[in-house]
Amino acid sequence: MATEETPLLADSADAQPFVGNGNSGVAGGDIYNRFSKIEKRTIVIVVSFSGLIPLFVGGSFVPSIPQISRDLDLSPAVVSLAVSLSVFASAFGGLVWSSYASFYGRRPMYLWGMPLMALGSFGTAYSIGLPDLLFWRFVQAFGCSGGMSLGAAVIGDIYVLEERGTAMGSFFGASLFGLAVAPLTGGTAAQYWSWRGFQIALGIWGFVQMALMYLFLPETAHPNTRGIDKVKGGERPRQRLVWINPLSSLVLLRSPILMLITVANTFVLITDYGLSLVIFLLYEIVN
Repeated sequence: MATEETPLLADSADAQPFVGNGNSGVAGGDIYNRFSKIEKRTIVIVVSFSGLIPLFVGGSFVPSIPQISRDLDLSPAVVSLAVSLSVFASAFGGLVWSSYASFYGRRPMYLWGMPLMALGSFGTAYSIGLPDLLFWRFVQAFGCSGGMSLGAAVIGDIYVLEERGTAMGSFFGASLFGLAVAPLTGGTAAQYWSWRGFQIALGIWGFVQMALMYLFLPETAHPNTRGIDKVKGGERPRQRLVWINPLSSLVLLRSPILMLITVANTFVLITDYGLSLVIFLLYEIVN
């Protein structure tokens, strides 16, 4: 089986080689056979729906900006600050959820994030001013931001490197599908229904997604590889939150390939979100 070690983390004090060769108590070939094919497909479907949410939530908000600006008596440019803040929350949240998933596991992060997403959606729906809108949009985006990073981690947990491509393709296909239908869905809801009602629907979706995670997503982290499994003395810090630096993974950007991919994705997001408001104003689009 191909190795998954990386020299990019060699200087990290807590870097550990890939565990899958017997150190975890499970044979290297068997560690990926803990789940049946049906269970693996179910897990991929569940995490794919979760990966769809972040891009859908962000993309469906942009077409609602004209209606929100009229409802809250704000300029479209000011309302667009909520888009910038939500993108920042998604970026930072992805780092936070993935960092803590290495310590507590994947499943707890999903079960903690989805209620935040639902709460932020309900708060956005009942916002009466700019501060409320910005705060709840941050909570909403932060809560669902783990869908991409956690989903990739889950797939990496259950599939060997040689079999991972198909599952990753399905996962990212579902995620990009959310981005594709988000503008149409958000714009249609704002035009024929209500942007507030649509945010409430997103909140309900968050609770439904949490229920799916609770029922169909087991813990997929490899046995004895989580940080909580390695706490000395057998005392697990379940009653307190352990501080983990979410920015530590940015050391991976030392790779020129990863840096170039990151820069390319940055320009994609700038094009996608940054030009939306300009098009609205230039062509006097009301929705």
